[in-house]
Order: sequence, then C-alpha cells, then structure tokens
Amino acid sequence: MTAQEVAGEGDMTAGEESVWESVVAVLDTGDLDLVADRVLALDERARREVAAALPGHVSVAEGRAHARRHEYETRRAREAEAAWREHVRAEERAGRAVHEHERRQWEVPRHLWQVSGDESWAAPLRLAGAAAIGGPAAVVAWLNRRDLHDRWAWDRRTAAVLERVLSARPAAWQADFATRATLKLRTTGRRRATRDPMAGLVLTMLRRTGATPPRHDPLVVAWATGTPIAAELREDPLLDHLLPRLFEADGVGALLRDERADPPAPRSWLAALRKLQAEGRIGRDVLLDGCLRRFLRGGQAADLRFFVRLHELLDPTYDEVSKRRHDYLRLLPVAPGAVAEPVLRHLRRLADLDPGEVTEAVRALLSRGERKLLTAGLTWLDELARDPAAELESLAPALGYAFACESADVQGRAVRLAVKHAKRFGEAGGRAVREAAAVLPQELGETLASVFGGEVAEDPRESGRFVPVPLPAPVAAAAFPAPVVVAGEMEALPDGSRWEAAELWLAGVVRLYGSDRDGLAARLAGLMPGVAPPAGRWQAVWHWAWEIARLVTAGPGNSGDAAESRGGAAGSEGLQAGEMFQAAGGPGPGEGFSRLPQAGEVPGPHLFLLRRWAEVCEAIGAGTLPPYLLAEPTSMTGRLDGAVLVERLAGYERAGVEALPADLGQALLRLPRRTEPGVVARAGRLTSAAGRAVARWLSGDRPEPVAEIAWWYYPPAGTPGCGDRRVYREDREPAATGSVLHELTAHLHPAPPPGDGPPVGGLQVVAELLGGPVEHRLKEHDGYLSWWPYLMPSDREAVAAYLVPHLTERWLRARTAPAQARALAGADGPMGEAAALVQAYFVADRAWSADPEERARPLVELAARGELAAEEVGRQLALLVRRTELKPGPVFETLESAAALGAHREVWRIMTGFLAGFLPGPGERTHTRHAQGLTFALRAARWAGARGAVACVAEIAQRRASNNFVREARRLHTFLI
Repeated sequence: MTAQEVAGEGDMTAGEESVWESVVAVLDTGDLDLVADRVLALDERARREVAAALPGHVSVAEGRAHARRHEYETRRAREAEAAWREHVRAEERAGRAVHEHERRQWEVPRHLWQVSGDESWAAPLRLAGAAAIGGPAAVVAWLNRRDLHDRWAWDRRTAAVLERVLSARPAAWQADFATRATLKLRTTGRRRATRDPMAGLVLTMLRRTGATPPRHDPLVVAWATGTPIAAELREDPLLDHLLPRLFEADGVGALLRDERADPPAPRSWLAALRKLQAEGRIGRDVLLDGCLRRFLRGGQAADLRFFVRLHELLDPTYDEVSKRRHDYLRLLPVAPGAVAEPVLRHLRRLADLDPGEVTEAVRALLSRGERKLLTAGLTWLDELARDPAAELESLAPALGYAFACESADVQGRAVRLAVKHAKRFGEAGGRAVREAAAVLPQELGETLASVFGGEVAEDPRESGRFVPVPLPAPVAAAAFPAPVVVAGEMEALPDGSRWEAAELWLAGVVRLYGSDRDGLAARLAGLMPGVAPPAGRWQAVWHWAWEIARLVTAGPGNSGDAAESRGGAAGSEGLQAGEMFQAAGGPGPGEGFSRLPQAGEVPGPHLFLLRRWAEVCEAIGAGTLPPYLLAEPTSMTGRLDGAVLVERLAGYERAGVEALPADLGQALLRLPRRTEPGVVARAGRLTSAAGRAVARWLSGDRPEPVAEIAWWYYPPAGTPGCGDRRVYREDREPAATGSVLHELTAHLHPAPPPGDGPPVGGLQVVAELLGGPVEHRLKEHDGYLSWWPYLMPSDREAVAAYLVPHLTERWLRARTAPAQARALAGADGPMGEAAALVQAYFVADRAWSADPEERARPLVELAARGELAAEEVGRQLALLVRRTELKPGPVFETLESAAALGAHREVWRIMTGFLAGFLPGPGERTHTRHAQGLTFALRAARWAGARGAVACVAEIAQRRASNNFVREARRLHTFLI
C-alpha cells in the first residue's frame, strides 16, 4: 500500500471500509511508516475514533503476534526434527551410532534451536496512539503503558517514526509533551542498555522544543547515558541545564564509574568535559564545585570514581584548593579512601593552613581505618610535633585508632611516635594514650607502659581458656549381617548403592545355588529386571548380577532357552547380553571374562570388584561353583576374621573344592593385620595352595604398598613452548605463579609378592592391585568409589592412592566424597602420603560440610586409634593451601574442632607439619594468612602444652623486621622455648 493509496482512503464513503478497519489493516503489516502515514492522513473525527478503539485492540494484537510466533516456532521445530533424523540415518549408514545427548551440540552451530526472529506487535500500536490521541498527557500515558513495552519496542527506527509523528503537533503541544514525558522517566538499572526506553525520545523532544527540563534525576541519567564527543556536547542545548545536575542526580556515578582517565577515551564524558573546560565553554568552578558537592554528599567509593577522575584531570591549582580548603577538610574524616587520598594530597600542598586546621586534618586522618591514610596522619603528626609551639594533647586520643589498626606496621609506628613525643602530650594526653593501649599486642603494650605507665592488658586473642578433654573411644565396628540361606529372603539385584547389599546378594546366590537351586531360580525369576545389560564391556555390578540370575534361572545346559522363554524385548536382549556363554551346555573355559573391562580402562579396585562377579558367572557356567565364598566379610568395615577364613578353607579341603582366584584375593585383602597365634598355627596345617597362601599372609608375609603422589599443572598462559593442553609435574615445590592445577595422580610401589612357592591366582590379582600406576579413567561411571575402602579394609594407603585422582573431580560423578574419608579412618594399615592427602582435603574443603566438627571427626577417630600420621596430614594441608584454591581459614576451623573433641596434642603435631610447608621461604612474599597461621599455631601449642623449637618458626623469629608476621613468629618461638 503506497502513501497515495493511504491518503486516498481518508475519503471513504459510508458504504466503504470503516476507518478503524483500515487502520487495523496497516497495523497488522507492522510497517511503521505506513501506520504513521495512514493515521496522520485522518481528519480529527477519524483520529478520535481510532484513539477510542486502540485500548481494546491491545490484547487482540498481542494474541495475533503470539499465534504467528507459535506457528513459526512449530515449523522450525519440525524442520529441526527432520534434519536431526536425517543426520542420524546418515551416521548410521556410515557405521557410527549417534546418541540423543549429542543432539544439542549438533543443533547449535546450525541454529536449529533458535526461536522466531524479532517481531514487535506493540510498536505499531504505540505509534498509532501517538498520532491519534489528542492531549499530551494522554499520549504520555499511552506510550508508557506496560502492556506496550515488549522487548523489540524501542529500536532507532521506532524512535525516528515517533519523532516524526510528534513533530506534526503544535510547538506548545510538543513542549508540554516533553515536560510531562520527562517526569515519567525512571531509572531502571546501572547499565546503559537498561535505561528507560522513553529516554531517547524525551531527550530529542526537549532539544527540539527548547523547553526547560524539569528537575528529575532519571532525565540526567538518561542524558549521561550517551557518551558524547566534545563537538556534540558543545552544541547540545541541554548542556547548560543539565551539567550542574550531573553532580547531584542519583545513578550518574554508577553509570560512569568505568570511564578511564589515563588517558580518557575519545568518546567519553571525561574527555568531552575536559576539552570544553579548556575551551572556556564550561567554567572550571562549575566542575570543581560540582565534584566537591558530590564528594560531600557521600556514597559508595565506586560510584564516586568518575568524579574523582574528573577532579584529578582538572588538576586544581594552589589558589583553587586554598579557596575550597574548608570543604576539603570536611572530606578527610568521612569520604571513602578513593576520595580522601587525593584530597589529602591537595591539602598537603598548602603552606598557609593555620594550626587549628592542621590539627583538624591530623585528627581526621588518625580516625581513619585505612593503613595508607593512618600512616599519612602519623607522618603529619610527627612533622607537627617538631614545632615546639604545636599543641599535641588534643591529638593523643586519636592515636587509639592507630593502635587498633590491623596492620602491625601502623601499630608499631604509632607506638614509636607516642614514645618519641611522650612529654608533649601532657597529663590528659598521657592518660588517653594509656587507655588506648589496651588493644595493642602484648609486647607493644609493654613498650608503651614503660613510658606512660599503667598495666598491660591480657592479649584479647587469648581470651577464653581452653579446657582439654580426653580422646573418645574408637568407634566399634558392627558385625556383618548373617548370610542369606533362604531363597525367599533374596533381595532385588544390587544397583550399586550399598556395598554390603551386593556382598549379601552374591554370597546368597552362591550358598543357595548348592542348597536350594530350584528355590533360588524361582526367586530370581521374579526379581529379574526388564532391561538387559548393554553390548560391549560390562562395567556395572548389576550387569554381572543380571547374567548370574539369567544363568541360574536358565538351568543347567539350557541357558539360552531359559532366556528366550521370558519372551518380549527383555528375553531377546538377554540372549544378546549372554552370548559370551555357549547356547547349550554352559560356557566354555575363560569365556565368562570376555565382558570384563581390560586393564587400564577402569581403576584397579573397580576391575578387581568386577572380577569376583565374573568368576562366579564362569563357575556357574562351568559347574565349578563352591558351596560358599571365602571373602564373605564378618565386619561392617569389610574385614574378615582370620579364624573364620581358616575354617572356610578347611571346609573347602574336606570337600575337595578349589578356591576361586579373585575370591581368594578378596579374602586375603580383608584379613586384619593382627591375628591370634592359634589361628596362624591352624592355618599352617592347611594343605591346599590357597591354604598355604593364607598361612603365609597371616604370618606377616604380605605386600606393603607405598604411595607416591604427583601434582600436574597447566602452565601459565603464554609460557614458551607450552600449548593450551600441555601439563607439567610439580612434586615438591609450590607451583609456579599463574599455574592451574590439572590433576593429582598416584603410583603404588609394593613389596615383592609374598612367599616362595608357586604363584597362586588370588595372589597375582592382589599384586596387580597393590602395585603400579593408579589409573584414572572414570568419566561417566562412578566406579563404586564408595565401596573401595571395604575391598581393602587393611590397606588404607592403597585405597587412598586410588581415591586421590578423584579428589578434585567436582563436576563428574566419579569423585571422592567425605564418606570415603570416614571409612579410611576406620580402616587399618599404615597412613602415608595418600591417606594423609585424602584426610587433609576434607579438613580444608568447606564445600562438603559447613560444620567444622563434622569435618574433624575422621581425624579424631584416627587419633583415638593411635593411627594418625599428624605431621604428614599437616604437610598435605600446606600443599593444598599453596597449590589449590582451598583457604587456611577452614583448616583452622576444623583443627580447632578436633582439639575441642580431644585431639589437641595431635592438632599441634599437624601444625608443625603445616607450618614447615606453609610459611614463606626465602624470596617469597608474606601475606596476612601467614601471620594468621602463626597465631593459630600458638593457640594450638598452648592447648597441647608443646615445648621445643620449630626450625622454620625460629628462623623467622630471628629476623630484624618488626611487622606482624615476624612478631607472631616471635610470640610462638618464645612460648615453645
């Protein structure tokens, strides 16, 4: 529809299309220029008709737009689905399986996920109202309607057409509109992109009409949102009206806080204001006084940043500062540090400050909490004290603020200054100094008391006396549940959540297979799930449990028929899943292990666990299943009583049964480290190869693995010769600055396999588990990490070595959890580098538990058992704090809770190992956290009544520096000797 056609439609007769219907027709096109031409061409009566009908059309227009958008999105969804299906078919033809989880990654680069494009249904309505509605107040109300503010409403094209429509009104009407619209503006956020959508139109109309802008902060913020160049700002008719308000309106500082001043960007307020001031278009007094007014109003430091930068770009002269000295002095005690520092710098230039003004400035600086300003105040006070006529008595109370500063340097300087000028403070000043000294550390308080008198107050950090309590008794292990001997008591196939349930199920199947095979088969037939294991390697316990149940329910020599008889999808999948066994007559030798993951594909404990289940499958198929398993545990820790194992082996020998290799290895690993001599003697009388292996093991002939931990890092960005994915190893020293921890790895170094006789299968499995590198291959499966401590309950260090690579895997399922740390505390065996690292990690990681007492319990349990390698735990804590994002604060919280639970002596031992690795060495910078570590160490030493120098602390205590770090080291060293 052309403009001429639109104009011609204004002369329609009564029999032709109505005015409103013709307007609706152009509204539905979404063409803003067409809408403007159509409505502007109407006469007064027709415009009133349109204005009356517009409100009722809002919901109609919105519904039509939503219907169009829905239709578009439905079409896009159909197209995306068709494209995905075609992609899947193409990949399958190429021999690659495509999984559903790959879909999103495939769709994104093709933009198949996008919804409909930008479509504003409200802009045409808004434009029609601006052209048809009569009064300016009504037009302002229409344009500000909430139901007309959609997300595409205020682009430049919409604003330009609106301006054209409004400019057709009389001049007085436009000025009235601009004033009313200004007062409707609101500040919607700190970012330019979130300003009121009416702002651009309002500013345009104000400039067009020349109307005086009303006082309204959102208008100033909207004006400041545009970043002008000097040429634009120079010609802006709003400059003289709004510039003074730039320093008063809320929101301007937040809006302009990120403008840089060194140098200013060409298109920025700082650059434009400085240039116009240099030209004389803007007076210096306007800007300087505006900055001071803004500083005196206060506010957050970040919101004052722009005005500080403008003030410093103006570089006020000596005379300008002197003329405004009273305002600058008023700012010193209350302004944020970012304001107070340049204010102080300008005041210090003045040589004509009178004594009262100097005293006021020094008192203000000494009342500040910032180290830099406090130091400046002390320097000025020292200069002032050199004047014999200066009065210092009134400044003495202000020294108390410097005494209370957290910086040891400031405290020491304030004390030295007070001692230096003690005679100048007078009687009242001396009394004020004595009262303020109560907050000082003991040694500084004693220095001050030696000159001003008075008693030294007790160190506030030592308030509250620690009351030691004895360690609790070790937690007694519960007995393992009795074995399942009735088929009706068999539970569903284990799902991997509880290790003890899986043990009971496997042991129950083995026992019942020999005693009640028919009852077992009937029970398992009712428990079989409808989903069969997948093709390929079986990495989950339930895969093997399913196959065991299938073999039992199939019956001897008829495993395939039994699976098929279940019918349906489950039956056909069972045949596929069990194809490793022969269709008739049971499996062939060794075929039951073909579904096992290969060595290196999964961690050792995971593979070891699956081997036990695989060999039961093999034994059922081969008809060699023993009457019971050797490795059934007798304790909920996973341990197996030695006497029970000897009795089980004796039963094997009487029945002529050969031990299953993985089951024998599991039994060996579950034996305790201390066995009664009588049990060892009975084991020595066993005659089978398995019996002789158990006898040697009980006699102490067992491997003792030692773990070695390696830390691997991504090098800092830009490191020569290092690609994005290259990593390097850092074993003993802290990681280089900028390095990012990649992963932790472990390596087990075992003793030679025990015994001199021929190798036994169970011992070979154990040797593989307790020696060599620890594989870290879990990505989508958790590998039953929570079961591992119960597979090797007497080899704490070996279990920990397998857990170490999973400590920092926060976003994967396969990650070490606090439950494993608690289980290791109840395990047996030496505690080395790996076990100490696992315990240290959960001491330091507040993310796992906000309760420090909960984090402390594994340490306390180990201490109660007398098995805590405290110094090694401390060393690992130091490495974690140095090399990861973990902080010392949670470490000290946990250790304090451990001390309160009775492990106070062990906490001091932990701190000796921690300090050796945590405190900075030669050439390293000291931080506040180092002083905090020494402070906590002194508390721990007092709790434990420790004595004896610690080398790293003694070295620091002998330094000549007087900072807080060295002072805390001296306090600790003095206590220890």
